[in-house]
Amino acid sequence: MRLAGYTRYMVNLPADTSIVCPIVIGRQTYIDSLDRLLSGVADGNGKTIAISGEAGIGKSRLVAEMSRRATDAPYALRVLRGHCFEPDATMPYGPLVDLLRSMPASELADATAEAPELAQIFPEAARAGSIPAPVAADPEQEKRRLFTALSQQLLKIASRQPLLIVVEDLHWCDDTSLEFLLQLARRVPAEPVLLVITFRSDEAQRSLRKMLSGLDRERLALEWPLARLDQAQVAQMITAIFDLQAPVRPDTMEAIYPLTEGNPFFIEEVLKSLVSSGDIYFEQGAWDRKPIEQLRIPRSIQDAVRERTDRLSSEARRVLALAAVTGRRFDFALLQRLAVLDEDALLGVIKELIDAQIVVEESADHFSFRHALTQQAIYSQLLARERRSLHGTIAESMQQLYAANLDAHLAELAHHFYEANAWEEAYQYARRVTERAQTLHASRAVVEHATRALEAATHMNMPPPASIYRMRGQAYELLGEFDAARADYERAFDASRADGDRAAEWQSLVDLGFLWTVRDYERTGTFFRRASELASAIGDPMLQARSLNRMGNWLVNIGSVQKGIALHDEALAIFESANDVQARAETLDLLGMANGMLGDTSRAVECAGQAIELLRPLGASAVLCSSLASRVTYSSNAMNDATYRIVRTDADLAEEREFTAEVARQIGGSAALSYAAWTTASAFSGDGRMGEAIATAREGLRIATEVEHLQWMTGAAFTLGQAYALVLAADEAIVELAPAFERARTIGSAWWTGNCGSYLALGYLLNGDLDHAQAVLDTAWNRGRPPNALAERRVLWVSALLDLERRRPEAALAAAECLLDTAPGVLRGQRIPAILHLKGDALAALGRPTEALASLEDAKAGALERGAAPFLWPIHRSLGRLHQAGRRANEAAREFDAARSIIDAMAHSLDDGTVRDGFVRAALGSMPTPRPATANRAAKLASGGLTGREREVAVLIAGGKSNREIAEQLVLGERTIETHVGNVLSKLGFSSRSQIAAWAVATGLVSP
Repeated sequence: MRLAGYTRYMVNLPADTSIVCPIVIGRQTYIDSLDRLLSGVADGNGKTIAISGEAGIGKSRLVAEMSRRATDAPYALRVLRGHCFEPDATMPYGPLVDLLRSMPASELADATAEAPELAQIFPEAARAGSIPAPVAADPEQEKRRLFTALSQQLLKIASRQPLLIVVEDLHWCDDTSLEFLLQLARRVPAEPVLLVITFRSDEAQRSLRKMLSGLDRERLALEWPLARLDQAQVAQMITAIFDLQAPVRPDTMEAIYPLTEGNPFFIEEVLKSLVSSGDIYFEQGAWDRKPIEQLRIPRSIQDAVRERTDRLSSEARRVLALAAVTGRRFDFALLQRLAVLDEDALLGVIKELIDAQIVVEESADHFSFRHALTQQAIYSQLLARERRSLHGTIAESMQQLYAANLDAHLAELAHHFYEANAWEEAYQYARRVTERAQTLHASRAVVEHATRALEAATHMNMPPPASIYRMRGQAYELLGEFDAARADYERAFDASRADGDRAAEWQSLVDLGFLWTVRDYERTGTFFRRASELASAIGDPMLQARSLNRMGNWLVNIGSVQKGIALHDEALAIFESANDVQARAETLDLLGMANGMLGDTSRAVECAGQAIELLRPLGASAVLCSSLASRVTYSSNAMNDATYRIVRTDADLAEEREFTAEVARQIGGSAALSYAAWTTASAFSGDGRMGEAIATAREGLRIATEVEHLQWMTGAAFTLGQAYALVLAADEAIVELAPAFERARTIGSAWWTGNCGSYLALGYLLNGDLDHAQAVLDTAWNRGRPPNALAERRVLWVSALLDLERRRPEAALAAAECLLDTAPGVLRGQRIPAILHLKGDALAALGRPTEALASLEDAKAGALERGAAPFLWPIHRSLGRLHQAGRRANEAAREFDAARSIIDAMAHSLDDGTVRDGFVRAALGSMPTPRPATANRAAKLASGGLTGREREVAVLIAGGKSNREIAEQLVLGERTIETHVGNVLSKLGFSSRSQIAAWAVATGLVSP
């Protein structure tokens, strides 16, 4: 039936009128490129497109055109579409739930049966018994499992039929969904998927900007920014809407354009207002308008919407108000209950709203406002008391309608009860949705709903529980909001103590200790000591073990490494007795880092490996990433410059670096990505891949700085500064290390103070600024006692280099012998190149050339075993100088040429021309100018004095060939090959084939 006023509204319009532009205007560039993209998607080459622009600019219209073209022949893509709505910023996985709802119910049920994790975000789709019981696990790991399940289900659909995934209005998206979309975008390029996201560029919140930065940094998306239409395009749009045969009159454009400023939605709304008021009308088969001076053009879009809604029937306006308070999208069943209308009557009203172009039908059960701005305009027209009353009515109706499945509507119920000031219900639902948001790792949603729960508790005069403060504090910490997190943890502590909950009180102390690790280790220790004392008083062995780990890690970071390791070992024994796999793995991870910081490389790599074995079957997690990164860094030459090093194959290390980076990408946290980056950079640096080292370390520093992770900012800056120092770029090293050194001192980290201080002093030493170098070293560590950690060993090593520069070779020799005697771990027979080099130079300065030669040859052999190019070329230089002093010209030339060969290989790895030229100039300038030589002799000298045939043999040895295989390949006798091998060993001063192979890699004869 037609309600009163409905016919009156339509009196001036033909039956098929739509004041919506039937064609896409001003976006032809994007339309033209769409066919190419769709062809690529059909071939399995996916793409992500980010469409941005202000509200009403035409993002959804362009997406609709893309969907139409994608579903037509020859592409025939399947479309899954999700929307973000304004409340979704506090509703975990809102757009993803919307995306899943666009799947048939049976298909969704199959998906949740196959991947039960999906039931966490869409419980109504799960079959009976398919929702997994909650388990105690790493929250990050659980989130990644859910992300993996979501990705796999979407890609499974795409494997059957190429897929267009659209997620609109990301400016209203929750943080966790944004994380997932970034992960999905990483997988899209190798899949038959076109992922399209839209957002208002002027309303992008911090988490969206971070996600967009990730897309941009990894070159994952095409950006399609939509601009406003110019006057000619607006005229084209009006012509298309009204199917005009003549151009739009200039005076009409002059009246409409200043208000709309080329925004397509605003243009349509103004035209709808003018049509509904009769100022523009259809007469005798054509459109016309009143004289320009009589046109009643609304002053704002809100006025335009009001003028149109005023012409609706009274019943339609009442229903429209209910719908606007419900949200941009609304269910027919809920609206029917709210409006108290029978189905036919409500259908009539909805048809009126559709014909008025205010509402659109999405499905038989769901409708939405055509544009968010329309819903917002209608909502704002209501009085505050009206809104509060309607929110209450909606909340109560939802409770009744969805009684059997309230879990799927918790966030909506919390929102409506809160807006209705119904505090008891608001508290209960806000608390439940806070817990759910924490389970789903949606930090921003946790903050929003926990704040509402606490506000509701205040209105009820109820003491807020500690658990809500803690949940919000954890969320603030993850979001990098230190002061807010600290305040909430302190409130949680006070509430726990008031409740007499000693376990919760212990947890609050640990939370505060963890929080302070990025700011002040002294305060960290205070909280961890208090937690340890409380755990002992409680008498819970598991709490005591966890306290031991916290105290142990704190001791390690402030320099009491051996004491910290003892506490970790004690905790490990407790967790092993309890058979707690996760806790064992976390403790082994801490032991790996602690032993690495001690300088016991063997046990560091062993403990990290054990943690990896336990964690790898459980999937990607932050602890797994930490253990992988630790094993990479404590296997590297750069980190183990002053201690022993586990020598592992290049293939193993390359595979492990790649796996570490992949795990970091999977878990997606900024801390993990930064840690993986700069530890990988350390490995590159020690191998002589200086360009990769500098670029990767800088990326790790950029990520850490973005989230203000002070520890990883310091670690990345140290790695970057160390790489610069190894290529003699003293100024660049100082620029990176000086602020990192001060930051390390501020937070009280002995580990980073020693590391940054050692290479900062080396930078000053390279510049000849000996006083500044001494001042930094004196600040970094008290040299009056033996070193008991790797950072202290590194400081002592650089201090000894300064002693040599100041002509104090006895002090340098004493330091070298101390470092050799005190090196920790079981690898006692291994050569430490940097320390043996120091010893050799000190002996040479003391006039003991025979001992100096032996030490330097040992240093060379050790550097070759490790493949440590940055440490090898200076050893060759020292040997050259020693031979030169002994008037052994040929031997000196061979060593200098070997050094030049390595310098050349390292220089070729550098992308920065300034740094490269400076390195070559400084390194070559520290050696005599080579005498002119024939081309053949030059090649021979550049390869350690080897002949061309001997170089061929060395390359084949590096390839793992036996003498017989080499003989067959070169068509020579096996005895001849034995002679060549003997000559290579003799000329290079080696004793094994493995040394030849390492030398071939270090000098660039073969690639790693």
